[in-house]
Amino acid sequence: MFKSVTLEVTGSQRLNCEKCEQRVARLLTTLQGVRQVRAQALDQRIEVLFDTTRLEPTALAECLGNAGYETRVVS
Repeated sequence: MFKSVTLEVTGSQRLNCEKCEQRVARLLTTLQGVRQVRAQALDQRIEVLFDTTRLEPTALAECLGNAGYETRVVS
């Protein structure tokens, strides 16, 4: 079953440009179960469509945290 979740970047390392958006998308799509990622520097939001049978939202935040992006689940 696929679910959409939105994460907000809250830490000091921010999404500043298109390359940052692409980096985050590449990081998250390496996780098994992630189908689609849309990162937006304008509002510091990352939308992820993922398979709930393979992945928990906390794994998404952990992956981003390992890359230096502190996030929180918004929806």
